[in-house]
Amino acid sequence: MGQHSLEVRSGERFEFGKNWAKFLGALNEERIAQAQKSLSEWLEADTLQERTFLDIGSGSGLFSLAARRLGARVHSFDYDPNSVNCTRELKRRYLPGDARWTIE
Repeated sequence: MGQHSLEVRSGERFEFGKNWAKFLGALNEERIAQAQKSLSEWLEADTLQERTFLDIGSGSGLFSLAARRLGARVHSFDYDPNSVNCTRELKRRYLPGDARWTIE
């Protein structure tokens, strides 16, 4: 049993990724566009070309996807294996095989 599983069993850690998996069922282009707009406004940039976006605790992967669509090279990672799987699923759905988006 891995460290993450032990921490979940002992009550030290919540499995956020299970909630993110449900979220993916309701995700659509409108929500992705909203995330992209939100990220663009927050970073005060219309494009992220020639930039790297580090998504620490990527969760669902939504903002990683938004950053990638804005042109950034993206590196996403999360401690929760279910969250990592959600981020991988978003990449599989929207940018399969994209070498400029790595996930751990």
